[in-house]
Amino acid sequence: MAATETVTPATARNPLVERILSGSAPDAIRLSAARGALPLPAADLAYVQICLLQDSLSEVAQAAAESLGKTTPETILEILRDARCDTILIDHCARTGGLTGAALEAAISHPAIPDSTLEALATSGNDETLSLIVTNEVRIIRNPALLGLLRANQNLTSDNRRRLGELERDFVGKEAVKVRQAAAPAAPAAAPALTEEAPPEAPPEGETAPPVMTPEEERQYEEQLRRTPAFQRVMKLNVAEKVQLAMKGNAEERAILVRDTAKMVALQVLKSPKLSDTEIAGFAAQRNVCEDILRVIASHRDWTKTYGVAHALVRNPKTPPGLTLQFLPRLGTRDLRLVTADKNIPELVRRHARTLFLARTQPPKKLGKKAH
Repeated sequence: MAATETVTPATARNPLVERILSGSAPDAIRLSAARGALPLPAADLAYVQICLLQDSLSEVAQAAAESLGKTTPETILEILRDARCDTILIDHCARTGGLTGAALEAAISHPAIPDSTLEALATSGNDETLSLIVTNEVRIIRNPALLGLLRANQNLTSDNRRRLGELERDFVGKEAVKVRQAAAPAAPAAAPALTEEAPPEAPPEGETAPPVMTPEEERQYEEQLRRTPAFQRVMKLNVAEKVQLAMKGNAEERAILVRDTAKMVALQVLKSPKLSDTEIAGFAAQRNVCEDILRVIASHRDWTKTYGVAHALVRNPKTPPGLTLQFLPRLGTRDLRLVTADKNIPELVRRHARTLFLARTQPPKKLGKKAH
C-alpha cells in the first residue's frame, strides 16, 4: 500500500526539493541540483546534493560529490549553527572528516546529531574531535556506549580519560531524575463520540485482533532482528544512505530503519511506496518506535481504517492518550475489555474503555412507573 500522506518536517521544504527526492524530477533537473545550479537556500541545496550522492545516474552522483567538496567553511558553519538543521546534513558533515574548529563544535554539540554519528566519531576521531565529544556530557550519559568507544580510541588524552572516569562515577548508570509529566488535557465526561469517517475493518465475528506482544516478547524480537545480516548491513550506512534505503528497501530493512535513532530515517520509512497494512499495524504496536511515528500513523485515515492498526494504537502504551481516545469507540467489545484490564495503558484510556464497555454490556435501566 502506498504511503500517500507526507510527513511534514519541522520546516517545510521547497516543492522542487521534494520532487527531486521523490524521484519524479527529470535527469536534467537532478543534474542541475547536483551541480548547485538551482536557486535554492544553501541548506536545501546541500541536503539534495547529499541525497544525490546515491543517485542511479553516475554523472549526477559525481557532480553532487564535486559540488559538496567545494562548499565553503563559512557556509557549512552557517548550516550547522541552525537549530533546525537536518540530521542528514549533520551526519554527512561530521563523517567526512573535514570539519575543524567552530564547525566541528557546532556539529558535535547539535541536539539533532544521531548517536550513530557520535559513535563513529568516537571510534575514529582525532584529539580535537574526542575532546568535543567528552564535553558533550549529556549525550554520553544518555548513550553510555560512547564511553567504551572513546576509551578504545588511542587518541584520547589522559585528561579526557580522567573526565570520563568522573562522569561515569557520578552520572552514568545512575537512576535518572524523574520529571513530572504535564497533565493530559481534561477529557469530556462522556466517552468520545464516533467520527463520521468509515469505521475500521472489524475482525471476524467472535474474534479479536491479534495479541499484542509482551515487553519480553518484544525484547526477544529485537534481539533476533539485531542478529540478522540485514541489520549488520544497515548499521554500516550513514544517514543519507539509510534515507534512500527507507524508500527502496524491503520489509525487513524497513523494520530495522523504523527504529533508527535518527528520527528523519524512521519517518522516511512511512513514505515508502512499498508499505503494507501488516507493516503499519506492526509499527503501531511497537513500544520502542519514536512517538512521532505513532502520531503520523494515527493521523493517516487510510491506515487507521484497518482494524488491526486502530487496535494496535490503542494497546500501545506509548501512543499519546489524546490520540488513543478517538479509536476506542471503534474497538470490538472483547478488545475493549482487554484494554480495561491492561495496566500498561494510561488510566485515562482505561477509564474511557471501561465506560464504553459497560455501556455496551449492561442492560438499559427501566423507567419507573409514573406517580398518579
